[in-house]
Amino acid sequence: MTKTVDLKARVEGFVRQHRLVSPGMRVLVAVSGGPDSVALLDVLYRLRQTLDISLTVAHLNHRLRGEEADNDARYVRELAQRYGLPCILEEFDVAAYRQRHRLSTQLAAREIRYRFFIRAARETGAARVALGHQADDQAETILHRFLRGAGPAGLAGMPPLRPPFIRPLLPLRRRDIEFYCRERGLNPRYDASNLDPVYTRNRLRHRLMPLLEAEYNPNLVTNLLRLGEICRADNACLDELAAKAFRRVARRINGRIDLDATALVRLAPALGRRVVRLAWSELAPARPALDFDHVERVLTLAAQTAGGRRLDLPGGFTAAKQAGRVVLGPRSVPPPAKPWCYELRIPGRTQLPAVNRSITAEIRPAKDISLLKLGPGYAVLDIDALSFPLYVRNRRPGDVFAPQGAGGRMKLKEFLINCKVPRTERDRIPLVFDREGRLAWVVGYRIADFCKLGPASRTALLLHVSPTGAGRFELC
Repeated sequence: MTKTVDLKARVEGFVRQHRLVSPGMRVLVAVSGGPDSVALLDVLYRLRQTLDISLTVAHLNHRLRGEEADNDARYVRELAQRYGLPCILEEFDVAAYRQRHRLSTQLAAREIRYRFFIRAARETGAARVALGHQADDQAETILHRFLRGAGPAGLAGMPPLRPPFIRPLLPLRRRDIEFYCRERGLNPRYDASNLDPVYTRNRLRHRLMPLLEAEYNPNLVTNLLRLGEICRADNACLDELAAKAFRRVARRINGRIDLDATALVRLAPALGRRVVRLAWSELAPARPALDFDHVERVLTLAAQTAGGRRLDLPGGFTAAKQAGRVVLGPRSVPPPAKPWCYELRIPGRTQLPAVNRSITAEIRPAKDISLLKLGPGYAVLDIDALSFPLYVRNRRPGDVFAPQGAGGRMKLKEFLINCKVPRTERDRIPLVFDREGRLAWVVGYRIADFCKLGPASRTALLLHVSPTGAGRFELC
């Protein structure tokens, strides 16, 4: 068994090794009343002058165990008085919160507890919140995450320091802490719910881990802790490399994260996954981390050659492939475009107020067209191949197109995707149809094969779109 003086010295050494506190800091000590948190309070109280820290006790009554929980709160208040320390006691109806947010009891209690600690720390000016997690808790956490398929970040376990939270008891076994409590006469409280097999953590603690230690490896806890240390060091190295890669491939634009798809795909998988997770953490910091499947789907999207594709992410977010980039952002569902249609004046200028553009039409001898220097936004059609009048409108469901040189018809949507037209711009592209309903020109992109000029063409229809508002057309 670990002697009392050794335990105190080990905690002090661990605190200094990991720089958990600095001189002059106020520390909020989370005390449930159980052995771990009571030992934590006692040790920090004995080290307060050595470490030059001041302490405040904090306790949250979850209102889940009736009178027993009330007795825990009373015990913590009396314990704080015995040490002469300020104490913050609050209670919260976790059961109602769990039902309202459809969470498990343990997850609901954890969310409320951590919110309470952060708020109490802010109100008291505490720079650190000390938690009572110890070595057995760490081993159980690592094993639990392993069973759920976690990667190196999850298998790293709980860090000693993640501001404002610190865990000074992480190097200590549960049996050492219980011995310390007996030697110091602390008489902590015991929570009967910690024995309830309905909770996964309790089954791990009281069934699986004793079985593994008895029949497979008596050094199970030690080895799990070593695994956590290895994964924590490896993960820190990979995170540093991923942060550098993220700065190379990512841009923040109007609340969205824009990733260079080619650069992302060229990264090693370990770095690529972390870059996607970093993008997600910047985009939705209050949301849980993306699971493995969502990360892989984002990387698959980045590797696809076609643009215009999109996948849904949790919490109302999406990832979309647009012109060689993967854009992560809030899901925006644009309202359906109102249908509009204008008859094209030939010759003359036709205003398109719906999209702030105009189309100018001229009739020229076909032989003169080769002498013109035509840039983007122009189209030349064989006038004899068209059925008049011509109309210009926005797209409709079911539109098809036979692009010049494509060798057949395709859905207009497919053509726009191939041209990497962003989804939000597709309804703004004017489309020129003839009287028979044939799509002759996707304005600014390509004409149809049926009305292209040929050796026998005599008269040409020259069309030019003039942008007068936002947007830019380029030939595809």
